Amino acid sequence: MNTWKCTICGFVDGSEAAPAHCPECGAVDTMFVASSEKPHGIEHNPIQPHDERDQTDLDFSPGHCVE
Repeated sequence: MNTWKCTICGFVDGSEAAPAHCPECGAVDTMFVASSEKPHGIEHNPIQPHDERDQTDLDFSPGHCVE
């Protein structure tokens, strides 16, 4: 079985070709490598929170100082 693994987050896609973007982290198709793993998602992606509890209350807007 030929699958595609995202080198950024570890997501494995079972398509014939690498997807245009990773559904987990948004990485572009060039970040996928051929793999023999079964297709699977990832347990937790710190880059793209799936739960509001993973969100932070930090404000990175212009003029805001974080100490």
